[in-house]
Amino acid sequence: MGALQMTGVALLASMLLLLLRELRPAAAPPLRLAASIFFVSGALSLLSPALLRLGELLSLAGGDAYTELLLTATGIALACELGAGFCRDLGESGIAEGLLFFGRAEILLLALPLVDQLVDLAREMLSW
Repeated sequence: MGALQMTGVALLASMLLLLLRELRPAAAPPLRLAASIFFVSGALSLLSPALLRLGELLSLAGGDAYTELLLTATGIALACELGAGFCRDLGESGIAEGLLFFGRAEILLLALPLVDQLVDLAREMLSW
């Protein structure tokens, strides 16, 4: 699907949500979640060739160890942002901020081995 079709789906989903909020408020969150999943899956299908190419480029540059780290951190960030947006739509901004904080902490924890490698590299350079 292209951008115009996705825009049409987004507008249709928004109009349906507007109607559902008035007529059946309990049915709005599942529709919102379904629309979000639809857009994320569409974006991932567009990004998959780019991510494969990025992995190839990193392996050519000798960055195989960082490829998994980069992709995992990107996935964590996207999942947390999507979940936080959904929580904000439901009026739970505190939960959304907590989820974003958790995602940042997990990415930081994921990056600690990389920081260790950088510190070791700095030590080696200073010991020359």
